[in-house]
Amino acid sequence: MFVNHVHLLPAATRDDATPDAFLRMADTLGIEGAVCFAPFTKQLPDSIANQNQWLANELSSRPHLVGYGTLDPDKPPRDQVKEITDLGFRGIKLHGPAQKFHLFGDWAREVYALMAEAGLVADFHLGVHWHRLQEYNPLLCDEIAHENPELRMVFEHVGGWAWYRQVLAIVVNNSHYGNHLYGGIASVLDAENQKFWYLGPEGVADCRWQIGADRLIYGLDFPYNQQSQTEQELRIIRNLDWPAEDIDLLLGGNLKNLLGLPQDHPAQQQNDRETP
Repeated sequence: MFVNHVHLLPAATRDDATPDAFLRMADTLGIEGAVCFAPFTKQLPDSIANQNQWLANELSSRPHLVGYGTLDPDKPPRDQVKEITDLGFRGIKLHGPAQKFHLFGDWAREVYALMAEAGLVADFHLGVHWHRLQEYNPLLCDEIAHENPELRMVFEHVGGWAWYRQVLAIVVNNSHYGNHLYGGIASVLDAENQKFWYLGPEGVADCRWQIGADRLIYGLDFPYNQQSQTEQELRIIRNLDWPAEDIDLLLGGNLKNLLGLPQDHPAQQQNDRETP
């Protein structure tokens, strides 16, 4: 099982979100590897000057963890994107409402062009997040895709309860450019604690029906989901009435394809499904 959407933080920020804390959980759950996001700049303690360099240092001895950088919207993007590329990261995590930037503003549009040129994956938070909706309405991603037809994008939470049909429409609408847009199945299966992003098994099934099993990527949203929540999500996913190969795609196959990583032997994938 190879998972997306792992936020790693320094111990001084949150001691249950460190690389060691994640790996303890991953070992328990049979997670072989993950895509890990650098902190946002506002999450850094004073002792750390650069979030991307911090993550690169943390991952240097952990080759099964793939790094995505983050940007500071108060700084010009070119040098930041170059640094992320030079560090060997494979993508950038973008959170418009939390980072307070307009998804299709001038700064962001420069970011996307630079990312497309560098071959980086854009992983977006999409879903209600207590900021001006007009600045991060998911339909802006259709404009991003139109302007950057080669940019690979993952739309986390598939826009959540309020917007998931619009996000699916964006994936379908841009499918003539190729299969390069994905729905991120993260924090969408807990109706009580994640109601604004909740899709439930039926909503996840809608995603598969509309855009196909090969366009869905499972993410943990660690540390905001810890072990008990993740175990519950995995039980729900493994009980979906889907072919086993579609569940394998969701639980890592698609993410590995996106990143150009080799797939596991099918026997290992079967073991992954049986690990709680």
